[in-house]
Amino acid sequence: MLTLAVLDSSYGDIALESAAAAEHDIAVVDARLTSVSADGVLVQYATIGSAELDANPSWRVIGRYGVGVDTIDLDAAAARGISVVNVPDYCEEEVATHAAALILGSVRRIREADLLVRSGQWSDWSELRPIGALSTATLALIGVGRIGREVIRLMAPFFGRIVAYDPFAEAVDGAELVSFDDSIAMGDVISLHCPLTETTRHIIDAAALERMSPGAHIVNVSRGGLIDSEALVAALTESRIAGAALDVLESEPPHGDPLLTAPRVTLTNHIAWYSEQSEHRLRRLIAARCASVLVGLGAPTIVNRAALLAHESAGTFVRPRPETRT
Repeated sequence: MLTLAVLDSSYGDIALESAAAAEHDIAVVDARLTSVSADGVLVQYATIGSAELDANPSWRVIGRYGVGVDTIDLDAAAARGISVVNVPDYCEEEVATHAAALILGSVRRIREADLLVRSGQWSDWSELRPIGALSTATLALIGVGRIGREVIRLMAPFFGRIVAYDPFAEAVDGAELVSFDDSIAMGDVISLHCPLTETTRHIIDAAALERMSPGAHIVNVSRGGLIDSEALVAALTESRIAGAALDVLESEPPHGDPLLTAPRVTLTNHIAWYSEQSEHRLRRLIAARCASVLVGLGAPTIVNRAALLAHESAGTFVRPRPETRT
């Protein structure tokens, strides 16, 4: 019988995965405590490169619990005929809502006001100055995929203007497409909604922060590596921007990260994706899609599909593709 192994997961048991994969007659086993041989794996945090792939020649599919796949070497997997599957469609509502909460909280200085109250400084509201009206402010988005577009929908009633930068978008309802430089210069709030790639790593660096207005707030619910953390700490410490609200960091968990003590920054612990419903949706979808790949039906979210097709067309797989076992 074909099997999927859960290599790492923080979700407890594997009941939801097992039920979803069983619809394709695929078994799911828990490999978090015992090493097992399997036809495919489900991973949450594990880094998978050539060494891991070569050590497991039976793998035909790798499923990542979530949207990002920067922990998996997609080209190395494709060269070995291994499909990599993600679930980009399980938490649009949750991430967009969390971004909206961070945007409003940062601009309205909710965290700082809370700290004033708790420290007995009820009357010292002027320490929160300046706070501008959103109706005259501009929201700038970097990336307008599913989540970015939902943020636009949620934020449209609040902001006077919404602009966006996305080199892959031709038109976006509710937002004016502008260049990257214009987006960060125009934005009173800059909200990041793009994947982490070699192109986007540190897209917000010291130079980008210099181009932002002193009243700008930056929000990140995507990947921590989009922002140069050291440059952000310097900008906050020197009051070159007004604030930051981050659900993701370059190093997680952030032991000793200077952002933990930087001024005017709100941090949440990579929970933008989460609701009870989205967790269950994620677990069922990743298991069902990987099981579908194993039985030859494919899946709608194979992220290295183009590379797989190129290797197949050219006959350049680095090893024979694994045979289907029953």
